[in-house]
Amino acid sequence: MIRALKQAGEDFLSKRLAYYLPLSLRGLMLPYYRFGVEPAQLACLLGLIDANNSTGGAICEVGVNRGYTSMFLLEHMRSTANPNTVVLVDTFNGFTEDAIIHEVRHRGKNKSDIDRFKGASPRLFSKHLRQLGYDNFKVIAGNCEEVDWAEVGPIAVALVDVDLYLPTKRTLDRIWPQIIPGGACMVDDCKRGTQWDGALQAYAEFIAEHNMPFIQVGTKGGLLRKAARPPA
Repeated sequence: MIRALKQAGEDFLSKRLAYYLPLSLRGLMLPYYRFGVEPAQLACLLGLIDANNSTGGAICEVGVNRGYTSMFLLEHMRSTANPNTVVLVDTFNGFTEDAIIHEVRHRGKNKSDIDRFKGASPRLFSKHLRQLGYDNFKVIAGNCEEVDWAEVGPIAVALVDVDLYLPTKRTLDRIWPQIIPGGACMVDDCKRGTQWDGALQAYAEFIAEHNMPFIQVGTKGGLLRKAARPPA
């Protein structure tokens, strides 16, 4: 009992000290929103995953960054006993040079604003997920434009979050044939006036080419739905 009280006191003191440390360290204790996608997008994704939990199609996140959304999706799959695989795709070394050049030369963006997300390790990323107890995932380290999506297999739900025009458009063109009937693909950053609005241009072009409606989720999600097969 004495040891437990001592530990509780030390924990309380540590927490109080952390709150009063300089601001740069205080941020470690204060709450903040970790996800790059909005709550409306997360809720929509969960609904789509649950609706397709018996199809056998994979759940795919293209562009994982630090993996906060990856963990959210994996934890939902575990908590709902969903056996389908989560496929996580990223270069783990930032955007490709041709994608950055296109944004600068053809879309008027500043390279310094978009040349980000470098230096991650797919090996450590995978190891950490396994240490947390997740095993129903596959990590693909590489350019999403060059992934053999046919080898990935049928996809029930995909989140495409690669920000720039070229990787978004090329990935949509390649991944869409793998989306199962009744499945869906959400594109993040479909919002005007940001450094990532290349995703919006790619989404708009894709739905125009396929005669599909603009389905907005939250303020920056663009949804693509594939019609379900008619009952036999």
